Amino acid sequence: MASETHGPEHGDAAAHGAGGIAEAFPPFDASTFASQLFWLAIAFIVLYVVLSQVILPKVGGVIEERRSKIAKDLDDASRMKAEADEALVEMEKQLAVARADARTKADQARAAIDAKISETNAEKAAEIDARLGEAEERIQEMKAAHMARVAEITSSTTAAVLAQLGVTATDAQIEASSRKSVDEVTA
Repeated sequence: MASETHGPEHGDAAAHGAGGIAEAFPPFDASTFASQLFWLAIAFIVLYVVLSQVILPKVGGVIEERRSKIAKDLDDASRMKAEADEALVEMEKQLAVARADARTKADQARAAIDAKISETNAEKAAEIDARLGEAEERIQEMKAAHMARVAEITSSTTAAVLAQLGVTATDAQIEASSRKSVDEVTA
């Protein structure tokens, strides 16, 4: 049976191939253009419906979702930047207050130290002045004692020299001359 169904076709093809006209390629066959255009229109309509009703709304939804997410993220970023700027300004204010406070405390401490140093210097200066006064008094006392001793020695030496020279002088004259000599030396 297979030979019966295929036999005449092969026979016709052989006849056409041997000297007859070959059939046209089906997409280029003008007699099938109408059915091809019909199925092409149906395929485009189905494709259009599927794209417009199913795929494009999903893509549009994704695009809109992304757009809203980006807008939200930009809003969040600008809000966070504003908060960060406010925090920075507040931090700078607090830092300025802290610096001013530290400067004030340092100035107060410096003033207290300067006052303490001045007080200590005044106390030490008064103590040194008192000691200098005492030392000067002792020096004057010692000087007076030594000068009296020098005057005595000068008087006795003058009396001995005058006695050996054979000159006579009173004790008052010898003492006055000795005092005059000592005063000239110390002046």
